[in-house]
Amino acid sequence: MARTAVVAGGGLAGIAAAMDLADAGWKVTLLESKKHLGGMVSSFPDPAGGPDLDNGEHIAIEACTELLGLFQKLDCLGSLKRQPRLRLPFVGPDGRVAELTESAWSFLTFPFLSLGDRWRVARAIRRIGKMTDAEIAPLDNFSAADWLEDIGQTPESIARFWEYFISPALNEPANRASASLAARVLRDAMGLGPKFSRFCFFRAPLGNVFANGAAGYLANKGGEVKTLASVTKVKPGKNSVTLELAGGEALTADVCVLALPHADLAEVFPESAPPLEHSPILNAHLWYDRPVTDLEVFAMLDCRVHWVFNRSVIAGLPGPGQQLSCSISAARDWAHHPSEEIAAACDVELKRRFKGDARLVRFVVSREHRATFSARPGTAPMRPGARTRHRGLYLAGAWTDTGYPATMEGAVRSGRAAAREAGIEGR
Repeated sequence: MARTAVVAGGGLAGIAAAMDLADAGWKVTLLESKKHLGGMVSSFPDPAGGPDLDNGEHIAIEACTELLGLFQKLDCLGSLKRQPRLRLPFVGPDGRVAELTESAWSFLTFPFLSLGDRWRVARAIRRIGKMTDAEIAPLDNFSAADWLEDIGQTPESIARFWEYFISPALNEPANRASASLAARVLRDAMGLGPKFSRFCFFRAPLGNVFANGAAGYLANKGGEVKTLASVTKVKPGKNSVTLELAGGEALTADVCVLALPHADLAEVFPESAPPLEHSPILNAHLWYDRPVTDLEVFAMLDCRVHWVFNRSVIAGLPGPGQQLSCSISAARDWAHHPSEEIAAACDVELKRRFKGDARLVRFVVSREHRATFSARPGTAPMRPGARTRHRGLYLAGAWTDTGYPATMEGAVRSGRAAAREAGIEGR
């Protein structure tokens, strides 16, 4: 008889754990409290009837090997638009555009940093690319800003270069972000070679891609997905684990992976829930009556909005209008502002840079107040590993001890780690 496994939480961590367990021959039940799988990587209907909208502008880079491997298993690599060469345009407040590419010359001539800062940043990138895990781990006690200053970076280079990679990846600004998490992300993003730094965009709504692909994959392996299934209590036993669900149903399995957000875990199994804070993300979807720019993605210097994604270009949407998606990370300062105010601020910054006649037709602002755990200094000891003190009970989630901040790559790694531990203990 096949061994049984139940995975609670249908986000990326839970999907990855469920797929690996199913691949290993376990009979898997995947539970999700919402109507659809996806967790924080979700989509919602456009109120105007257009294509579904992602709750945030999710991207990957080629260094996200586990995430891309999951896409390959789900046979949805076709939903990715991968940069053939790295191309990162930065747009200044005066409309000047400078691109960072795989050519060293593009960086050495980057006009938004002084010549001295360009050399200092280049030296730091080389140094970070050679860092070992043993060198990175102790940095958790320092902020990314303090660490960068220690290795020769100026406040100007932090604000005009490093912040554009740290804040979106860690969902905290450099002065609030753990230096160890920043160093690991920067090392893997910039130190493995130019081809690993290239961006991967999602053509289709990402929540739909994962939900449909994962459900079909598990069904083909003899597994089952149960949506609208909320866990209310976790009861570890000697040789099994029982989950009680809202409505009175109970499921018992040989092993259980709790791939829930850490705040939800605190409600149903508090002994394993870490005391981590949250950090919010906002996304402003803007529709214009005509094109604003032909750039696919770009950073806006000296602006609260770090990155803007041209959904019309990425997804191949028909004209004559244009849809732009403005991503606002670590958005505590904007989290409770009215949507009209947020959209207007984004519109002003775009029109400041791109002089034209485009008119904002409509907007949708999505808010994730608990988007990620707060990747503050000192969080490493709070993040548990996959094993618990109970046999057969494991943890997964981007908040667990992955060595990464709360990214899609970290979530997938956590799910695979939990499945691996379950397989080892189940032998």
